[in-house]
Amino acid sequence: MLTVRRATHEDAVDMAPRLRQADLRELQAVGRKDPLEALLVGVDSPDPCFVAVDAQDKPQIIWGTCPSDEPYLGYVWMMATDAIKDHWVQILRETRPYLARIREHYRVLANAVHAENQVHIRWLKWAGFTFLREFDFNGHRFYEFAKLIPLEGR
Repeated sequence: MLTVRRATHEDAVDMAPRLRQADLRELQAVGRKDPLEALLVGVDSPDPCFVAVDAQDKPQIIWGTCPSDEPYLGYVWMMATDAIKDHWVQILRETRPYLARIREHYRVLANAVHAENQVHIRWLKWAGFTFLREFDFNGHRFYEFAKLIPLEGR
């Protein structure tokens, strides 16, 4: 069973060397060589950043949003260890309440996912994100996705 709390720098330091291969591949494809640096960008975002920890308080999943230049648009992101597969049912069950928390300030949540990151693609589809287009970046295939947030849902 995972427990969720606000993410810290220590969580990022602990989790960086244990990221899933698919997340590392995605980071490298967008030109980020250092997974710790990428995690710290999220943790240091002015938006809330959450971490799911196991019974030993070991971080397994970190996610949140980062603001864009447009006040209505937030970039949603998530990185995980291989433990994400062991806790899939719990993650699905708790997705909607946490999406509600991270979307409070935005009308649109969006980003792109590496085409080979099947775990994240399945989660995004389940969470109701729409896949807008496929594109190439740095020789890698990505899918752009978004979710519109109804005014009454904010």
